[in-house]
Amino acid sequence: MRLSFLALIPFLFYTFRLLAFVKDTYLPSFFVFDHEILQKLSQEAIAETEGASSPNAIFESLHSKLKATYGNYISEYNYNDWMFNNAGGAMGQMIILHASFTEYLIIFGSAVGTEGHTGHHLADDYFVILSGVQTASYSNQTVASQYKPGDKHHLPYGYAKQYSLTSGGFALELAQGYIPTMLIFGFADSIFSTTDPFNLGRQIYFTAKSMLKNTLIGKI
Repeated sequence: MRLSFLALIPFLFYTFRLLAFVKDTYLPSFFVFDHEILQKLSQEAIAETEGASSPNAIFESLHSKLKATYGNYISEYNYNDWMFNNAGGAMGQMIILHASFTEYLIIFGSAVGTEGHTGHHLADDYFVILSGVQTASYSNQTVASQYKPGDKHHLPYGYAKQYSLTSGGFALELAQGYIPTMLIFGFADSIFSTTDPFNLGRQIYFTAKSMLKNTLIGKI
């Protein structure tokens, strides 16, 4: 048994190396989103809605800009499509703007504040802060990095951090990589911790709906 396990180690090592190589060389041909453009659009929406009483004005302005830039790749914005998200010990709220096999784009945050583990993912994650403040740190980082509205926080492929969002903190989040592998992390807390089948059903429904729609228009 021990020898079988040891033999598995090089297999896993080279598998992950191959996945990383494909992610850097082949997967980008399927990407439609540019994190630099997303940050620019977010900064414009933040500036245009300065002084608004809630972040909803930012979301609506940003969605209009995303729709004008990316067209049918962006889902319609409906307040009834917001849902809870429990992952890595953090609880927040999210709305899915795009989901496909190589990318997702969501607005994620919390009206009351949250803190948790990002998870290790086979994807690059970009958070553009829309409201509130996000702090984050690696395990060997004793002074947290801080991100304010308009700032972009990049969580590299394969890495993990502890993070927090202040009350009313929301971000536009782009993930690019092997998206189906991230769904395990996204659904696990709803299955084994909160035991909230209603919310889990909504997560699965909206994710599958967006993935199917984008697959039908040729977006993998």
